Amino acid sequence: MGSMILIIMEKQKTETAKVTIEIIADEAGVSPSTVSRVLNKPNLVKAKTRNAVYEALRKHNYVPPAANREQDESGRNYTIGLAIHNPHLSVVADLIREIEDTIDTSGNQYDLLIINMHGEKDLGKFFREHAHYRKKIDALISFSVSLSHEDARAFQDQNIPIALLQARCTGAKSISTNNFQGALDAVEYLFSRGYEQIAFIGWDFEDSRLLDRLAGYKASLNRHSRSADEAFAEYNELSVQGGYQATARLLERVKPDAVFYACDSMAIGGMKYCREQNIAVPDELGIIGFDGLDIAEVMGLTTMKQFINVKADMAIAYLLQRIEGTIPEPQADELCITPRIIVRSTTK
Repeated sequence: MGSMILIIMEKQKTETAKVTIEIIADEAGVSPSTVSRVLNKPNLVKAKTRNAVYEALRKHNYVPPAANREQDESGRNYTIGLAIHNPHLSVVADLIREIEDTIDTSGNQYDLLIINMHGEKDLGKFFREHAHYRKKIDALISFSVSLSHEDARAFQDQNIPIALLQARCTGAKSISTNNFQGALDAVEYLFSRGYEQIAFIGWDFEDSRLLDRLAGYKASLNRHSRSADEAFAEYNELSVQGGYQATARLLERVKPDAVFYACDSMAIGGMKYCREQNIAVPDELGIIGFDGLDIAEVMGLTTMKQFINVKADMAIAYLLQRIEGTIPEPQADELCITPRIIVRSTTK
């Protein structure tokens, strides 16, 4: 994906101590070539050695040369990366649009570089194996991928501010969703509208977000003295087609009067199936999603809004302040936002 926003910003030059790669090598007890390898191909270096080099970088406040990209006559160009594991997710398009809008209204100009991780969900591993991206970005937003505390320190040592969306890390700025509470509230709303037999449709069991939403669904059932029957749960890929197929399998097996879909795109697939099978929504089958995508409003889908726009605003505001030096030190706090229900025509 090549969505780009051109940004030019002037930054005052400050004098820094003349710390050489040789000094870093001596401090870490390794050779200069090993320091260079850690900076450029960290995946080829043992973790113990990497950590020694990173500690030396921190001690001397050393900014790797790769971070000092060329400046044009207007001043330095700054690039914010957006790392995503799957560009085909519906939520990604909404996220990119929100980031662009946020940057546009910031009064500054920055390049936005989309980094497709091609299914990899370990951010640190991806950047170790694709170290050239480090030379292209000045800050990074990651979406729905994991980051270890050690790898967060590595980004810090390489002078790359980072903000995680839809994920948690104790060593980096994290802006996540209260998936458990959002799911519980969604199912509680269905019960409040008179639905009694509520099913669940979701995706990958290895995804912690899905597991939290499933736990919230089950917690609501327990509140109403219902047991979680596996026959009332179905799973498929996270897509409209995945939701369509999961709905078909579910309704061939059981007859719920409502379905909680763990994401909007799968719910839209379910709506498509119901329309083709002449199943009246919301009278015969209530449907509620989870995300708050723009397409959910178009389709009239009741959903749990995740406030993607608010999260994008928070992430960009933090990264711009880090780049500009307003926030001099990395922050490792977590903001967890609870979704709110948006009632539309797919529920009574």
